[in-house]
Amino acid sequence: MNSTLPDDAALAQLHAQAVNQLSPATLARLRAARHAPRQARAHGWWLATACSLVVALGLGISFTAHPPEPPPVQMAGSAGDDSSDVLDENPDLYLWLGATDLAME
Repeated sequence: MNSTLPDDAALAQLHAQAVNQLSPATLARLRAARHAPRQARAHGWWLATACSLVVALGLGISFTAHPPEPPPVQMAGSAGDDSSDVLDENPDLYLWLGATDLAME
């Protein structure tokens, strides 16, 4: 541990000495200032909660009033049993297969 840092007891003693040096008027102002923001923060939390509730309800109502439309379903181009693909093939393929011995293997 670092020996230059004071321990808790020394810090508590320094704090007590500092408090004893303050005037009662200063202590009253500090006490009032310490408790004042607590009340203001409480109102801020209520306001933030109420605003987020209003936004959530607005979004919920807008989604139920106008639900998003699903994307259109695309139909398949052709069935697997279609024989029109045979007519579209290149006839040179059959000539090449007939000229080579690959067709017999």
